[in-house]
Amino acid sequence: MKVGNIITVLDIGSTKVCCCIANIFDSGKFEIIGIGYCICSGVKSGIIIDTKSVEKSIAKAVENAEKMADFRIKSVHVSISGKSVESKIVNMSLKVGGRIIKNEDIFNLFDYYNQEDSDHVVIHSIPISYTVDSLNGIKDPVGMIANNVNASINLVTAPKVQLNNLLVCLARCHLDPINIISSIYASGLCVIDEEDAQSSQIAIDLGGGTTSIGFFYNGIFSGMEVIPLGGKNITDDIAYGLNISVANAERLKTLHGAAFVSIYDESEIVFAPIIEDDGMVNLQQVPKSAINQIINPRVEEILRMVKKRIEKSSFTDNFSHNVTITGGGSMLTGIRDFASWTINKRIRIKKMEDFIDGSPVPINNDFSVAIGMIKFAQMSNNCLIKTKNSTRNSEKSGFLKKTLAWIENNL
Repeated sequence: MKVGNIITVLDIGSTKVCCCIANIFDSGKFEIIGIGYCICSGVKSGIIIDTKSVEKSIAKAVENAEKMADFRIKSVHVSISGKSVESKIVNMSLKVGGRIIKNEDIFNLFDYYNQEDSDHVVIHSIPISYTVDSLNGIKDPVGMIANNVNASINLVTAPKVQLNNLLVCLARCHLDPINIISSIYASGLCVIDEEDAQSSQIAIDLGGGTTSIGFFYNGIFSGMEVIPLGGKNITDDIAYGLNISVANAERLKTLHGAAFVSIYDESEIVFAPIIEDDGMVNLQQVPKSAINQIINPRVEEILRMVKKRIEKSSFTDNFSHNVTITGGGSMLTGIRDFASWTINKRIRIKKMEDFIDGSPVPINNDFSVAIGMIKFAQMSNNCLIKTKNSTRNSEKSGFLKKTLAWIENNL
């Protein structure tokens, strides 16, 4: 095997933990050499509620990936999600004084807002556009001569308590975080290619515990919305409606579920393990229509909430048509057509297997965040993006330094 720069990414979602080990080459391509996947029950809507359960899931996913890759993991790029992860656009200005703008000047713009507050920590500081003196729409002002430089910056923040719990789980699994990445940012990077980057896009990640909306202005992550509903809610509805276990409900959803009820569903019969009053389990015949009649209202509820968030956002005018759905929920039969009808936009679904070449096993859309994190790591290593992450080893904020120091001394 040809060895390049080996990195590891860890996607901790509301229903599963995905671990991918990738071999990144100088050409910009990468090869996935190991994956691990484990069900996770210690996270609710992106928030860790049971650290022991999360630690076990992380350890199992990492172990499986290590065995497949024959490589020992020490550090990881890790995702963070949930309704408490927020995004806002701020405008900053800096007086340069008629000299050449340097990289340090740009990072000084970021540093003002990277100051820690009482509750939140900045995860990403992403410049959307610059104004150099009177010139608007500048992509990269470094090297220009100017008196003043202004920047519109997308700040993504997360609660300190959420970040603390994440770091503790990683430390107890003997993993060092290199970067902490917003999951919807990673999902967007996964499905938006170079051709898409020339226009404005919306990425919708139908996850297990949340549905996230990412706005990408000319390929730049510019904003996000999070809805605390996802595929797990659909599974729970099936389990309750048919009186079956959550595990069996998930299987029925995966094998037979669809976003809408077809005229053929009534005649198609599936077997469902029904729990009787005495605790016994019997196989009963259930028409497929009964399953999809449960799924359809919840899917419609989620998509209508997505539509409402898009219409209320400040990006409505620039993001009129280009919408890509990803995440585990994008594999639900009929979701593209139903979403197109509900949101009233042209919808695309990109499958991981269509553009991921090097993988020892088939990769589905559950891995979209993990693949996006690999792309983020590539961009960071090659300095193709000017963004400041609070978790880079060379740029750790005061809060993270204190937290990691406490972990080292107390665990």
